[in-house]
Amino acid sequence: MYRLLIKLGLTILLIINATLFSVAQQSTSKVDEWVSLAVKYEKEGNSNNAAFYYNKVANDYWNKRELKLASEYFNKALENIRKVGNARGEYVVLNNLGFIYSDLQEYENALNSFNNALDIARSQGKRVNVCQTYLNISNIYIEKGSFTDAIKILDKAHTIAQEVNNPKLLRNIYYNYNKSYEGLNNNEKATEYFNLYAVLTKKIQAEEARLRELQAKAMVDSAGKVVEKVSKEKEKTVQILSEKTNELKEKELELKKVEKLTREQQMQIDLLNAEMKLRDAVIENQRLLQRIYIIIILFSLALLGVLYYAYIQKRRANRLLEEKNSEISRQRDALSRQADELRELNALKDKLFSIIAHDLRSPLFSLITMLNIAREGHFTADNFKQILDELSVNVNHTTALLENLLTWAKNQMHGTKVNPINFEVNELVESKIQLLHDAAETKEIKLINSIPHGTFVFADKDMTDIVIRNLISNAIKFCSSGDKINVWSFTGGSVVTICVEDTGLGMTEDIKNKLFGTQISSTPGTNNEKGTGLGLILCKEFVEMNGGEIWAESEPGKGSKFYFTLPVAKVDA
Repeated sequence: MYRLLIKLGLTILLIINATLFSVAQQSTSKVDEWVSLAVKYEKEGNSNNAAFYYNKVANDYWNKRELKLASEYFNKALENIRKVGNARGEYVVLNNLGFIYSDLQEYENALNSFNNALDIARSQGKRVNVCQTYLNISNIYIEKGSFTDAIKILDKAHTIAQEVNNPKLLRNIYYNYNKSYEGLNNNEKATEYFNLYAVLTKKIQAEEARLRELQAKAMVDSAGKVVEKVSKEKEKTVQILSEKTNELKEKELELKKVEKLTREQQMQIDLLNAEMKLRDAVIENQRLLQRIYIIIILFSLALLGVLYYAYIQKRRANRLLEEKNSEISRQRDALSRQADELRELNALKDKLFSIIAHDLRSPLFSLITMLNIAREGHFTADNFKQILDELSVNVNHTTALLENLLTWAKNQMHGTKVNPINFEVNELVESKIQLLHDAAETKEIKLINSIPHGTFVFADKDMTDIVIRNLISNAIKFCSSGDKINVWSFTGGSVVTICVEDTGLGMTEDIKNKLFGTQISSTPGTNNEKGTGLGLILCKEFVEMNGGEIWAESEPGKGSKFYFTLPVAKVDA
């Protein structure tokens, strides 16, 4: 029996292979035939049939991965579908075009196709189609690298998927959230959505496995019934054959009884009757065997179908395993990047100690030396005044350096907590101008506060104070006698943009590119003032901690503009 099943299975596979080969040979001729029929119907004004055959041609080219031809014929099908007003067909073709344009990396065409499909789904009120189309659009944004746009679209899809309670749509949405936050380097969010995706996938797979188990059990029960039926048929056939045998024996007895009457003639008649009955029994037996063979063939086909289905499921499981391995590899790369950042922070720490050892210790030693010389009476009154001016500059520089160092070290080691409040920018800038007025007046530099009264922001006031003080101090450092420093602002949307503008030396492109990096560097001022470059690093960290951005615009000899943004003050409800 097992050998017979194996032979039947091999025979069926050979038939399938032969059929596929024949289909492949006929494919090209069929496509040409479909194109001819589509053109014919289009000329006759039968747009419905023309769209049908153009769609068949497009799908054939799509299956062959001839994407340009597929898109061409889908567009022809779309033209004819729109003529007959088939909204459902238009939705399907637009989605197909979106997928093909995505494969061709023609992302704008893909977005246009999916957005048109979205309009149709909305007009029909099919929320599942709307959700699926949002998901398709998010895939395009992810492939383009527009991860923020992808998240906005996914938010809409997520709301609908929850309302219609569709687990498979939710699973795909969580997967795309994971990809989007990975692209934005938000590992925490990426991991959160990957975990949601994994949990939902496991749940869906468990449900599908349960359904497959029920289907397999039903098939086994059905097969058992078939076998039982075959057994009953076999028993019935055996019984029939036994009855026929008994009948033949009875006929033999009858022949002996009538042997005396026309013995030869009667024997011939009885023999003919026996042969006819035997022949009928053989024919009936052959029919029964044919039915048994047909049942066995059908059972073999069902068994092959189950085996093929199990093979497909195994392939899907392997593909999912590969995706998870790829995800693990990406997370390993993220850990490697974090290690590189830690190494950069360590280098920054070494630079910080170098600054403390050199830039902070040198001015203090110089101050001690000058004080010792002054105490011993080696300076005249004029020299003493000049030395006092130099000591004042050194002390101011050392104080500013020490303040920045302490602030930066506190932020790096313990993390500074942001305490945002509503406050007026004009008052804060005015206080910083008063604080730095003497330093600016010494270099004959004019400080101007052009911040409009009533400009309020929602941020940490102490951090903003440090940012403004550092930016104005840097501007004084690189300005000469007669230059101006103007602090102004403008409000746009949800942010206030503040600018510290000076008419000083300006910067080259190379220097500007290094301003807000992790490497500490400094350039002497117009009066050879020293610096560490730490102030701008503090500015960048504090502005970003308050949800803003900072950047600079400058050209050599044309001054510099340092911009930073802060959120507009919140209005109590």
